[in-house]
Amino acid sequence: MSVLSDLLRFIAANEDLPRTLKRYPGYGRDAIGKLINAAADRVEEADKVAQEQAGPRSRAGGVKVRKQSEVERAARASAEELEAAMNESKTEREARRRERTAAAERERVELVAKAAERPPRVQLFTDGAARGNPGPAGAGAVIISPAGHIMAKIGKFLGESTNNAAEYTGLILGLRRAKAMGIKELDVFSDSELLVKQLHGDYAVKAEHLKPLHEEAKSLLAAFPQVHVAHIPREENEAADEMSNRAIDERL
Repeated sequence: MSVLSDLLRFIAANEDLPRTLKRYPGYGRDAIGKLINAAADRVEEADKVAQEQAGPRSRAGGVKVRKQSEVERAARASAEELEAAMNESKTEREARRRERTAAAERERVELVAKAAERPPRVQLFTDGAARGNPGPAGAGAVIISPAGHIMAKIGKFLGESTNNAAEYTGLILGLRRAKAMGIKELDVFSDSELLVKQLHGDYAVKAEHLKPLHEEAKSLLAAFPQVHVAHIPREENEAADEMSNRAIDERL
């Protein structure tokens, strides 16, 4: 085993490689280790070929210049392959991200079109904010009548909390108020993609502190005969955003 391949295998087995993991997000430590081991395999293979080409005299007399050149060439080739694999994967991940964004926008446009085809419903806009995440947090919700009039505004100061918890609390507060008002058909809007995706079952709820909030939100949604939850851009959610920030400022 050459010094270079031995060094690569040592790195693959023992180093944490924090800068490498940061440079290539999406690759775990095990995946990086396998790539480095593959590079070591290439170096050893080139090392063996170089020794065979150099002949018996070279093997008996030690390392020759040609052998070193072959090893360096193999190392460079392995590094280039590793970089190409990383860049290709990064490109693929970026393409998938663009596809998800485009699909979400198409879904939003379709929902808007479908909503325009049926009689308007009561609309619930919800939001949450945490200054510091976690930090001082507030939840807000605004209920709008089918004619476009404000039916209710809700704001609540939550103390120290995370942004995602505040988002869920804003939704829960709005759903509770809508239920108390006897509303049966409801369109719910939030600018939190995480919240909407979790409620639709597209994303798993991994954070322990969000699980009880998610369960309560799902239970409240199930109480409405007709209800739909959709994601909207932040600029379309200004009223609920104002209430969540006002709740922090005024300790509502």
